[in-house]
Amino acid sequence: MEYFDLYSEEGHYLNKVAMRGQSLKPGEYFLVVHVWIETSDGKYLIQQRNKKTDPVPYQWAVVSGIPNHQEAPLEAAIRETREELGLGLLDEELSKMARIVTSHKGYNTITHVYRAKKDVRPDELSFDPKEVRDVQLATHEEIVKMVEENRFWDYRELLNCEEYFDMLKERK
Repeated sequence: MEYFDLYSEEGHYLNKVAMRGQSLKPGEYFLVVHVWIETSDGKYLIQQRNKKTDPVPYQWAVVSGIPNHQEAPLEAAIRETREELGLGLLDEELSKMARIVTSHKGYNTITHVYRAKKDVRPDELSFDPKEVRDVQLATHEEIVKMVEENRFWDYRELLNCEEYFDMLKERK
């Protein structure tokens, strides 16, 4: 069984844990991280998930995960990227794009979205086959098309955040 820490909407630790899949009470949230890895030519490293237990099994997505007990979101982003893709990132390579608070149907999350600018080639990665089936590079437009074709996780719907994919167009 997997447990995760619970936080207030403001991000304060509540000294409570919940089991994965458990409905949360109003005012209880768990943290999630997303990591968008952008190459110098404006493409993003995406992965085809390989877990039946994912919210949307076997679709394409970005690196994502839940921080371990008392793990900061930035630390979780680095760990998840290493675990899922075998790719090491440094703190200074990640910039925060957004903090999205979502609350619907007992699924209360605070999602920290990061971007890393790094030139990577999918064939150089040693991804975890338990979590990832395949990796590839895709443009913003290709990702949006994959979402429309129901082949990529629709974070707009999952997080109730209509402008989610617009963040990718905002280059820093």
